[in-house]
Amino acid sequence: MTDSLFKLHVEFPTEQPLQAPFEVRGWIVARGPIEAVGNGGEPTEWLQLRPRPDVRRDHPEWGHAVGFEGRLGTGALRDGTLNLRVRVAGIDHLANAPVAPIEPPPDHLQVRQVGSVWGHRFYPAGRAMFDQVAALFSAAGQPLTDARRVLDFGCGCGRVLRSFAEVHARGEIWGCDIDGESIDWNQANLAAIARFYTNPTEPPTTFADGFFDAIYSVSVFTHLPEDRQMAWVRELHRILAPGGLLVPSFHGEAYWQRDPAVAAEVQARGFAYRTGEVTAGLPDFYMVAYHSIEYIAQHWAPWFEVVVHRPQWIDGAHDVVALRRKPE
Repeated sequence: MTDSLFKLHVEFPTEQPLQAPFEVRGWIVARGPIEAVGNGGEPTEWLQLRPRPDVRRDHPEWGHAVGFEGRLGTGALRDGTLNLRVRVAGIDHLANAPVAPIEPPPDHLQVRQVGSVWGHRFYPAGRAMFDQVAALFSAAGQPLTDARRVLDFGCGCGRVLRSFAEVHARGEIWGCDIDGESIDWNQANLAAIARFYTNPTEPPTTFADGFFDAIYSVSVFTHLPEDRQMAWVRELHRILAPGGLLVPSFHGEAYWQRDPAVAAEVQARGFAYRTGEVTAGLPDFYMVAYHSIEYIAQHWAPWFEVVVHRPQWIDGAHDVVALRRKPE
């Protein structure tokens, strides 16, 4: 939005729906001192101002430049526009920026990742899961947004990874998956957020040793047979830096207690794997796996130690565990 006295650029949000409160990020250049940016509500919510030397360099003709970031409630979003109040040289001005609907990935790619078509709920639901994953990293003392490099292992068409567009992450974001069509879609639509890689169905990947210091995985170890997932445990250990965190979800007790035969097997050995109908576009080994937390603590112990475990943490369904990489 351009005014004779200032120019406002919103970097996020540019799409909706949004959950309240939602992140807001952008910059403003002006003819006079920039004193505040907010939504003008009652009570007024003001965003944090910070230097933006890149904006000042690119717009020297304006004289003043700042970045803004913070959280606002849904009252700032009306009729498809983000409405902001800008205070320049002691005078308040109203400004707005368009916020378009989020376009979800094609239906068949949604089905591959979540088993059904979620439509416009796909990415907002992924944001809730992102927050749940991030909470595990924070509980383990290593915030996800502070990581040097992050990998979404089994990212599909970016259900969780896309949320990095809505938060300020310091490091480099990567996503990988065995589904090359989903990776191609990500590269065409989400390249501004992350880098993408089609990984093989079996290790190794092409990533260097210790390349990442944070890896998370939502609904991957819930589907792999035991030998294949143990191979991936070793590979994730290889590409994770010493002391880095791996946060995977798994089918815990709330799942395996539903079937007496599965429960008996998990209680006896800590793990069970069941086959069924193959999802179109996915390999025939991609079925259903169940774990006990004791199994993970014992069988993954040569490579990882359990730091935090949360039952039914992801979307009220999957268990999730924060695992710290052990040294060689």
